[in-house]
Amino acid sequence: MQFEFQHIEKWLMKDGRYGNGVDVGCGTNRISDQIISIDQNPNWAYAHAQLVHDCKDLEIFADGALDFIFSSHCLEDFSDIPSVFVAWWKKLRVDGLMILLLPDMESGRYAKVGDPHGNPSHRTDVGKKYINDMLNKLAGEGKIKFEMIQEDTIPHEKSSTIDFVIRKK
Repeated sequence: MQFEFQHIEKWLMKDGRYGNGVDVGCGTNRISDQIISIDQNPNWAYAHAQLVHDCKDLEIFADGALDFIFSSHCLEDFSDIPSVFVAWWKKLRVDGLMILLLPDMESGRYAKVGDPHGNPSHRTDVGKKYINDMLNKLAGEGKIKFEMIQEDTIPHEKSSTIDFVIRKK
């Protein structure tokens, strides 16, 4: 949770610009009671979401309605990440932020999809190269316009997380 709170403080709360956003795939770690938290798992023991809803398309929000989308360790649970990303992207306003925390599966510090020691909910092996290639491909197809604000690897314990802060242009 320490990483999540750092992001909220740094990117969302410091200047008050980003008040209307969602935490997608919150699981048991809601980042704030002030931010709408969404998870598709209705089991309260697992997901502490304020809203139980399919995380794929966020059709409950109007296009361009959100200041930010925060998602920690959720996107890799989809087999078609580009489609999910574009569906989320449409919900952001211009200048809105997509803040993603993802396992760094390309580094070898996270188990890959199908590994018996891996997370059974993971459907796609993600990492910096995967996300950068996807963003550039989507931009080349005219589906998104973006600016990469931050891209870091955060090593911790036996694995590492990549954080991306992406601004919609």
